[in-house]
Amino acid sequence: MNNLVRSFAILALAALPMLAQPGPGAHDGRHLARALNLTEAQRTSIQAIREKHRPDLLAHREAMRQARAALRTALQDPATPEARLRTLHDQASSARFDLLLAARAARQEVQSVLTPEQRARAAEMRATAQVRRRERMRHLRLAMGMPG
Repeated sequence: MNNLVRSFAILALAALPMLAQPGPGAHDGRHLARALNLTEAQRTSIQAIREKHRPDLLAHREAMRQARAALRTALQDPATPEARLRTLHDQASSARFDLLLAARAARQEVQSVLTPEQRARAAEMRATAQVRRRERMRHLRLAMGMPG
């Protein structure tokens, strides 16, 4: 029991820096606008694009969440036949892919508003953020006693 409490405490301490950061997919629009030196027209255009795509993205996220929940529930039931699990997995995978395509469409529309220099800077910022996310996950895994 002591090991369990100690492991939980280490995990909680390791997660504190992550809690202070925006969640996955969260963006500080002002920071991004400053870093990319967006014009007021670009800011307005990007905001309109985001508003236009928001309902579709929310619907796809909800469909994905429901598909994943159905798969998780079925996986916990030992009586669920493999064919049913395969169908539910395919549905969850398809819902995730649909969300990726919807997000890609919104991202491409935003990219079309940016200058080539701004697109390059945005790509650089995404790469840096990805490295930071991977590093945080590596530290979290190490704190939990998992291989890095």
